[in-house]
Amino acid sequence: MRCLPSPRLLLPVLLVLPLAHCSCQRESAAEADREVATDATVTGAATTPATAADAATGASITRAHAEAATQAASTLHAYLGALPGPDRSRADAYWAGGRPGTPADDALLRDITDLRGMRIRNDRPLALDHESTPRAFEIPVQLRLDANGRTARVQGTYRLRARVDGQGWEITSASLQPAPD
Repeated sequence: MRCLPSPRLLLPVLLVLPLAHCSCQRESAAEADREVATDATVTGAATTPATAADAATGASITRAHAEAATQAASTLHAYLGALPGPDRSRADAYWAGGRPGTPADDALLRDITDLRGMRIRNDRPLALDHESTPRAFEIPVQLRLDANGRTARVQGTYRLRARVDGQGWEITSASLQPAPD
C-alpha cells in the first residue's frame, strides 16, 4: 500500500508553482513600455512605491508617446507615397520649410525615374527628446523599389519633428543608402 505525502509538505510546492510559472512568461512590448513609463514617472522608484495615480499617468504618457510615433510614421508613409507622383511639390510639402535641401537628403530615392512601386517597412520610431510626448523622432526604413523593370533596396533613416503650429509632422532630414540584396 502506498503512502500519500502529508498536505503540509505539498503546501509550499503548491504556493511556489504559480510564481515559477509567472516568471517564465514573456511580456508584450506594450506591457514593457507601460512599465518603463510608470517607472519613469515615479521619482526615487527604489524607495517610493508606485501609486494608482502614478500608474495612470505612466499609461497616458505611453499612450501619448505611441500616438505621436504613429502619426510621425504615417506622415513619412504619406510622403513616400506622394514621392513617385507627377507633382513633386506635393511630396516636398512634407519637408520642413516646404522643400528638401539642395541636394535633397534622400536624393538617392528622388532621382529614380519611372518608379512603379515601393514597399515600405519601418522600424519603431525612436524618440529624439525626453518630452512626455516626443516632438522629434528618427524612423529607420527599409524600402524595396520597383523601377525600370528592376528591383532595388534602400535603407536608412528619416528624422521628423512636430510642426511649430502643432498641426502634424515635418521631415527635417534623411539618410539613405543602397542595401545589399
